[in-house]
Amino acid sequence: MIYYLMNDNKEIIKDDFSFFENALSMSDEDYKIVNGYNGALFLETYTKTEEYKQKEAEWQRNHILKVLKTRREQECFSIINRGYLWYLQLTDEHIRELNVWYDAWLDVTETLTVPKKPDWID
Repeated sequence: MIYYLMNDNKEIIKDDFSFFENALSMSDEDYKIVNGYNGALFLETYTKTEEYKQKEAEWQRNHILKVLKTRREQECFSIINRGYLWYLQLTDEHIRELNVWYDAWLDVTETLTVPKKPDWID
């Protein structure tokens, strides 16, 4: 017999072969746990439910958005915020390309597509 605790997110937060306070129990043959979408441990059977799949999809999307926002901060804002003197040196074509690139970065959380930086930007 395996004794275990789950939190409200159905993550396994404690397990043992000995009984402990508030423990749920299950046959050790049936106790199959796996690493889930967020690195936590879940019962394998739960990972096959629609509830789990929806939570996983939401977590994955939030993770992707976080990565994209970080990239936008590092790759885009550091260039866009260079200052007036840098902008004075740009041609009208450069400014147009920069605006298109910047707008694409602002939309990255909807498009989920990293825009290609204009070749002339260093």
